[in-house]
Amino acid sequence: AYKLGGDIRAAAAAARRGAEATASMAARAGRSSYLSQEQTEGVPDPGAFAVAAAVQAVATVLTA
Repeated sequence: AYKLGGDIRAAAAAARRGAEATASMAARAGRSSYLSQEQTEGVPDPGAFAVAAAVQAVATVLTA
């Protein structure tokens, strides 16, 4: 089990919440920046979700 300090599960949850919060933000960088705001409105940033998924995977491995 993970014992290095901090709470990796809390970090994974925070990463997920942060990724979900990007749905209300305007795309200013990356591929989404080439689309209109109407096309991306309400759509979470794919890169943010990828990072959240990676953090969740690490949390799962470290706390198994």
